[in-house]
Amino acid sequence: MTARKITIEPVTRIEGHAKVTIHMKEDNTVDRAYMHVNEFRGFEKFCEGRLYFEMPQITARICGICPVSHHLAAAKAGDALSGQTPPRPANLLRELMHMGQVIQSHGMHFFELAGPDLLLGFDANPETRNIIGLINANPDLTVKAVQLRKFGQEIIKTLGGRRIHPVFAIPGGVNKALTLQERDDILKNSDAAIATLRIGLQIIKDWAQKNMEDINKFAVFPTGYFGLTTPDNGLELYDGDIRLIGRDGAQLERFPVANYLDHIQEHVEPWSYLKFPFYKKWDILTESIASVRSDA
Repeated sequence: MTARKITIEPVTRIEGHAKVTIHMKEDNTVDRAYMHVNEFRGFEKFCEGRLYFEMPQITARICGICPVSHHLAAAKAGDALSGQTPPRPANLLRELMHMGQVIQSHGMHFFELAGPDLLLGFDANPETRNIIGLINANPDLTVKAVQLRKFGQEIIKTLGGRRIHPVFAIPGGVNKALTLQERDDILKNSDAAIATLRIGLQIIKDWAQKNMEDINKFAVFPTGYFGLTTPDNGLELYDGDIRLIGRDGAQLERFPVANYLDHIQEHVEPWSYLKFPFYKKWDILTESIASVRSDA
């Protein structure tokens, strides 16, 4: 029986809206814990019946931080639906915009969201453990971090027409070319961006070395991994097969993105708007184990 309920709302350091509810037992151990995503979106429903070539503009609105990812995913779905293969320059330009997305989103996560905890310390006052605290502690680094995110966003704007919710990729390709001047404008700022990235890498290396004890014990559990991969199993961010590996590192599945629903199923719970995708074969396996146990 639950003796006490603890609610943490809002959850910070995330890009969205969520809360955590923890139900405690009489002996102060955890009975149940829930991570609630408490923002209803409804995209899958209100997109029904829309024209397929509208999807790159509609789905980008799923997120204001990573609109490019949704924009490109919808465009690629439009490629497949209409049977069109974008020419190589169009694919390269799409991927360039996606790299701008990766730079601005990951840069923001590392420096502005995780940075206050890493640079100021977990024990720092929560009122100062934020971007303002970073400015006061290290204004030069903070400015560089903001400029790094700007660099990524300018790539998106150059190609997509604006920094948020771009209008660039269309089924079969893209709707504009990259001019020589635009290319040169991107290149002239790349050295500064790379220098800031290297600073970030050194920060996390130094932090990890000093905090290895916490790293080895905090939130450590065996888990699988699911993502896009290159033909030789390297990291891929724009186009490739989906690879699923188990907790032991062994490959469970590798399949084209079009076959996603053959391997993955989605589940919902009444206490969250978040979906819970799961590996179909794993579900069958657990049901078989449960059946054997009940028979025993």
